[in-house]
Amino acid sequence: MYLTRVQLTSVGVAALHRCARSISTSACASPMKNEKGKTVKKENLPSKTCAACGRPFTWRKKWESCWEDVRYCSDRCRRSRGTTAQAAPSATMATAAPTVEHTAAKSGRSPQANNSRRCQDLGNVVHLEHLNLEVSDKSLAAVFYGEGLGLTADPGSTAAQRGGVGVTWYNIGRQQFHIAGGSEAQRTPLPVKLVLPDHASLLERLDLVKGSLENTEFTFEQKGDLVAITDPFGQHFEVHQPSKDDVFERGIKDILLPCAPGTAAAIGAFYEKFYKARVAYGSSKDKDAASVMFGPSSSVTFVEDEEYRSVESAIGDFEGWHIAFYLADFSSVYDAVNDAGINLLDHKYNDKAPTLEDALKWSQFRMTDILAVHDSPDGSPTIFKKGETLYSFGHEVRSLYHPRYMRSLYNKGTNAYDDHGPNLL
Repeated sequence: MYLTRVQLTSVGVAALHRCARSISTSACASPMKNEKGKTVKKENLPSKTCAACGRPFTWRKKWESCWEDVRYCSDRCRRSRGTTAQAAPSATMATAAPTVEHTAAKSGRSPQANNSRRCQDLGNVVHLEHLNLEVSDKSLAAVFYGEGLGLTADPGSTAAQRGGVGVTWYNIGRQQFHIAGGSEAQRTPLPVKLVLPDHASLLERLDLVKGSLENTEFTFEQKGDLVAITDPFGQHFEVHQPSKDDVFERGIKDILLPCAPGTAAAIGAFYEKFYKARVAYGSSKDKDAASVMFGPSSSVTFVEDEEYRSVESAIGDFEGWHIAFYLADFSSVYDAVNDAGINLLDHKYNDKAPTLEDALKWSQFRMTDILAVHDSPDGSPTIFKKGETLYSFGHEVRSLYHPRYMRSLYNKGTNAYDDHGPNLL
């Protein structure tokens, strides 16, 4: 009996017990075999770190058919899940063989927001570079992003590099917003979490621009330690102060996306399988969530929402925006995406990549559809089949050889390029 990652997440302990019971007593005595049928020596058996106690444990015969989904070393640890020990991520995810891990997702913290031995580990996705949004009025966007948020219109780029005079890149630390003119504004369905220092100055700037943004959707409000902002076009932001867990003083911390009930873990499994990303599974405000790491202190988090009763309704909320990010292992991800038929070729940009050679020429390719890597588990509130689309938004996928990887970005008010932040000085 083979249990997928989503089945283990959804069904939990009972599924694992059924998996163990399905192995006969005689089979349990059999050692692990490699691909050539030879016995694997004890010292070479694969190992993981228990998600509850944090101690390492090795492969056992009873887990032969579900080893990929095993997270706990014992029944005792499995029963203790959800305790304070659960806040530390499991240490099993390697780039070559990603596995499920759980973190302190309830507090909204990233997998790196603790002092575990893995707190500085990344998967194959190493840097989130920009969020691209179209707006219906570039002059209003300039007031909001340049004056209200206090971001710098990138002085190190030309209109030809940006895609025309109708596109402005706004630097936020080592990341950017790419703001392009369009007939209709594009918005993400949930707030984008940003990190900016000096909220007193931020509130002053926002107050100064509110007159220029009258009769738009612009609003702002201080809510405890964060500032909730809606831009002139209806895009929502939550601006947080830098914390000791962040590696930057300015940046895009998290892009929140709602998904259909029962699909968050399946979406996370897609990123683990196709992108070899590090993914944290947990809950956000008592809703199941999967947080995909897109570099130090940056993530995209899929949160199950009852409002989206079907996969189609979640996909229908996509308005055409995209993110750009960098991979260490580029070619194998391209092959996986291309073989699955989700390499996006029907788009308005020049960088179409029908072959790996084309992708290497551009040092990037694009995709939108996130596929189920297995059928939905029994009892799932959303039914889906392997290969069906679970979610859709724009991915601009780049290699580390891309000419804009980690180029210097100037941020006004810092007297510095790149703005690495206090934790890296």
